[in-house]
Amino acid sequence: MGVIDTVSELFGSEDHHYRFRCDDCGTEFAQRAATVENLTCPECGAGSVRSAEAA
Repeated sequence: MGVIDTVSELFGSEDHHYRFRCDDCGTEFAQRAATVENLTCPECGAGSVRSAEAA
């Protein structure tokens, strides 16, 4: 097992979710995607989504 495999296993990087917030309805949600490109709000379907960490 390589170093990267060991770190991934220990810290669960494969299961990491990023938090996003919809600018239209305010819903916060988690996705595995790291960027807002092509993301839509699961509640209202709007495409105006941003990172919740940037809020």
